[in-house]
Order: sequence, then structure tokens, then C-alpha cells
Amino acid sequence: MFVPSPEPSLGACDRGSVAITFGLIMSVLLLFIGLAVDIARLHYVRTQIQASLDAASLAAAKLLDTQTTTASEVQAMAAAYFQANIKNDKLHGATLAHFTATPDFTTGTVKATVDVDLPMYFARAGKSLKSMAFKPTAAATYKTLRLEVAVVLDTTGSMNEPSADGTPKIQALKTVAKDFIDALYSHNPQPGFVRVGLIPYSASINIGSMASGVAGFGSDNCVVDRAGVAAYTDAPPSWAAPISRGSTAMNPYYYCPTVSGLPLQDLRDLTLRASFKSTIDGFSANGGTAGHIGAAWGWYMLSPNWAGTWGTYAARPYADNVQKIIILLTDGMFNTAYNNGGGTLVPPESTDPAIAGSSPNQALNICANIKAAAPAGQAITIYTIGFTTPPEAEALLKTCGGEANFYSADNSSQLKASFADIVSRLTNLRVASEYKKTASLPPSFLSLLILPVRDQIVHDGWIGQRRGIPQRTEIVLGDFAQNTPHDLT
Repeated sequence: MFVPSPEPSLGACDRGSVAITFGLIMSVLLLFIGLAVDIARLHYVRTQIQASLDAASLAAAKLLDTQTTTASEVQAMAAAYFQANIKNDKLHGATLAHFTATPDFTTGTVKATVDVDLPMYFARAGKSLKSMAFKPTAAATYKTLRLEVAVVLDTTGSMNEPSADGTPKIQALKTVAKDFIDALYSHNPQPGFVRVGLIPYSASINIGSMASGVAGFGSDNCVVDRAGVAAYTDAPPSWAAPISRGSTAMNPYYYCPTVSGLPLQDLRDLTLRASFKSTIDGFSANGGTAGHIGAAWGWYMLSPNWAGTWGTYAARPYADNVQKIIILLTDGMFNTAYNNGGGTLVPPESTDPAIAGSSPNQALNICANIKAAAPAGQAITIYTIGFTTPPEAEALLKTCGGEANFYSADNSSQLKASFADIVSRLTNLRVASEYKKTASLPPSFLSLLILPVRDQIVHDGWIGQRRGIPQRTEIVLGDFAQNTPHDLT
């Protein structure tokens, strides 16, 4: 007897379709998992190679500060740093080829590149995805600051008095000033990278034989404040902007110090440094406090406008890689003026900063113009030190250089600590580095999953520490890299 076969049940059909659907879903999931693995590998390898390129370009760029460096030396240095930083276990099978480091001697920049080919383990849907080829790039600019420091020191009569520890202030100043010079050169800077000038002042400033050239004939080598339109400027000396000589007729408290100042010099040479220190040892304390004249001559020493006057001792032009510093020290309120800045005649011993032409009033005008003389980022920095100063003098100094750049010292130890902190701030050389890296991927749907295909990143952080938000880098490197104050002993 014929028995018809049963019709297929709907349940059986459902089970088959579920299995097929599950298989398709699992295939897609496995594909995406594989893609994720390859993307992670690509990101890791690119990060490791980029870090090695960054190190290589920075190390090579530092060589550009030496005038005799050749392109082949840059290539060799960069290659050595790249190989030292990159390890095979970081490459996940990637091959590297054609590493190059190209220097730009004009801008101080080194561009490092390398060709990378990374095999894909899972993303093999098409022939174009068997490997990823990309070419990361790092460009580093090493900008080592040249320091020019004008040290303006009070040698007035009150400096004979003792500080809080009983040491005569003039003696403490001599000791600390000499140690300051040694500390600036303690890391053996390259020739010309650090230059220091010295300006001792009291009731006037002794500029030595230079006086006859900038101020005409006189009975001594001292000069006082300027008059007329050039009073608060760094205009070079001329018939229209003369440098004035002083006399007791102008101010009964006129006094010409016996020790003259010294122009900007590179004191790496120990014989020259010893001569510089000998000048400091020759300081004697006498006369009133014409601090505004000291501030003005600190400016003249650093001003490019005075290049023709200083000759071989001239300051550099204002630039991003030139840091100009005035250190102004006093132990009291400014109290001696002569020409009154071309203003209304006032008592020459006035200490009132609100009176036009007084010594403190002139100082404030000069300090303001010093800080405004250069373009943004290149301005002269003024550090001020009050050595047993009264509150009104401290207020004046804070206004002159800024409260953040003011130091107060009541004894020898505090004076030493003040100069030590200034040394630390001066000798932390800044390095500005910009990194541009690109990754080129083959034209496929996978490129849509890896973003950005091309990117430009500027990092922010100190060496050994990078912050999470990409910004501008601030890195300490080079001959003066220090994060703690120098011991001046």
C-alpha cells in the first residue's frame, strides 16, 4: 500500500535558516574581530615607529647648533638613535626600509622618515589588504637659547652696612656674584651661547674709556641719566640723543664710582672669567642710589640698537632663540637723579615714584619701555633683587620686573638662594619640536575604519612624559637641562 511521505514541517525550515543566519553572523563577527586585531597592530606599530623617529630627529637636530656639522653626520646620528629605540619585538613582523634624515641648516630642523610595510593577519579579503604600507615622518626643530645677561649691581654707600647675619652687604654681594658667574658656565656651554656683562652703579655709572666716545669730554668716566626725548629709550648716543655727564652742580650728591662696568663677554675662558671676578672684588661701596641709571645701562647693553656703539661686544638682534636678561639688585630706594628725564625740575634726592623726574619715577618709565621694546616672545626679562630693602623699594622692584621675577633677601644665605634660583631659571633651555606624521593606506573599505588616514599631531609634555591633549611641545634638553637650583658653592 502506498503511504505518502509527510510534508516538511515549518519548524525544520526554521532550524535550517537559523543555522545559516548564525553562520553568516559569526563570519561577519569573526571578520570584524580580525579587522580589529589588525587595526590594533597597525596602531601599535605606527606608535612605536613614530616614537623612535621623534627621538632620532630630536637627537640629530641638536647637532645643527654646531656650525661644522655635515648632512652625513646628521644622518648617522639619527640612524643610530632610531635603531637604538626601535626593537624587533615592537614591529609585529613589519619591515622597515629607506630610513632618511634630512637636515635644514637654515631653520635648524631635521626631518626623519622611514618606509614601513606591515603584513595583515586577518584583513585578507582582497590582494590589496595583504599588507599595509605607510611612511611616518618626524620633523624636529632644536632651538637652543643664547643667553645674554646684564648684571646690574648696587655699590652705594649703604652696602657697607651689615645684613641680618652680620656680613657687610657689599662683601656678601661680591661672593654671590662671583659664584653666579661660575654657575652660569658650570655645564660647559658651546662658544658664544652664554655672555655676561657687568654694571656696578651708585650715584652714577663708570663706563671707562667708552665715556669720551658716547658723552664727550669730561673730568671723569662717569655718566648719569639722559634728558630730552631719548630719556626713557634705548636710542643710541648721538647729537640728538646724547649721554649726559654729571656734576655736583647738577646734584650735590654726585659721585663717580671707581670701578667701571664690563661689556657682554663669553666667560668660558677661565683667564677671562678670573679677570671678570677681579673686577667684582674691586667694588667699593659709596654714593647715593641712582638705580634708574643702572636699569637704563642694562638695557643699552642688551639692545641691538647699540650694536654700533659696543662693536665686538654688541648684543644679538632680538630673536626667538635669544634670551636677554637684566638682573637689577638694590638695597634701598632709588634717591639720586640729575636731568629729571626732561621733566619738571624736582629735588634730585626725591624718592617719590609719583613725581615726574625722580629716580624711582624714571626707573618705572625705563622698566616699562624695556619690557615693551621687543616683539612678543622676545622681550627682555627683568629679575629684581631687594637686599634688605624697605617696603616702598620692594614695591618699586616688583613693578619694574614683575612680582614673579622679584626676590627678597635679608641675609647672605637668602641672597645666595635668590641668585641660585635665577640660575636655574636661566639654564633650563627650551626646545621647541614639531612632529608631523602621515600614514598612507591602500584604497579599500578598510581605510574607512582607520581614522585619520593622514594626521598631524603636535605633542605637549616634558621628555619622558606626554600629556593626553595634543598641543605644543615644551621639552628640556641640551647643555643646561636642570630642574633644580644650582648649588653656587
